[in-house]
Amino acid sequence: MNLTEIRIRPASKNDAPFIAEMLKLSMGSLADYLFEADAQTITRYIESLVLRNAGRFGLRFSFIADVAGISKGVLLSYKGGSVDLLNIVTFPHLFSAMGFSRAIHFMKRGISLPGGREAVKDEYYISNLGVHPSSQGLGIGSALLKFAEGLACDAKLSKCSLIVGSYNQNAFRLYQRLGYQVVETVKNDNPSLGYHRMVKVL
Repeated sequence: MNLTEIRIRPASKNDAPFIAEMLKLSMGSLADYLFEADAQTITRYIESLVLRNAGRFGLRFSFIADVAGISKGVLLSYKGGSVDLLNIVTFPHLFSAMGFSRAIHFMKRGISLPGGREAVKDEYYISNLGVHPSSQGLGIGSALLKFAEGLACDAKLSKCSLIVGSYNQNAFRLYQRLGYQVVETVKNDNPSLGYHRMVKVL
C-alpha cells in the first residue's frame, strides 16, 4: 500500500468503539489478565474508559489511521514523563466503567505487574498501536509509528519508546526493523506478562 493513501487524524468520540477494539487487540493477553472478562466485555470496558477520557485511555491521546475513509488502525501515545500521573488519574474512572469489585481487582493486578517504569521523561511513549487484522502487513503500523515519531519531535523529545509482549513476535520484528532496540527484557512465569521495552533514538 502507498503510504500516501493512509490518512492519520485525531480521534473523535465516534471512533470510541473502533479504538476500544484496537486497544483490546494491541493489549493481547495482558487485557485478559487485567480485566478478567470475555473479549466483548473487555472491549465494552475500554470503550467506556475512552469516552470518559480516562487517564491513559484518553481520547485526546488517540489517533486513527484511515484508508479510503475506513478506519484501519489506532495509535495511543503521550510523553513518557506523564505515564505515572495518567495511571493515577485512570483509577477513579475504573469504578464507573467496571463496577467496584472489578475495578479493585484490576488495580491490584495492574500495580503488581512485573518490571520497572514503562517510560522515562526524555521519551515519547507509544502506549498502544493496533491495526485491524484484515489490514495488517500493509504498512499501516509503520505509518502510525512514523507519525508517533513526528509527535515526539514536535514535543522536543529525542526518543520514542514502547513495550511489546514477549509472545508477540510479529510486532517485535516490525519494531526491530524500524530501528527500535531492546533496552530491557522482563521475564515472567505467566507468558502474558513477559515483555521487551524498546527505544528508538530519533
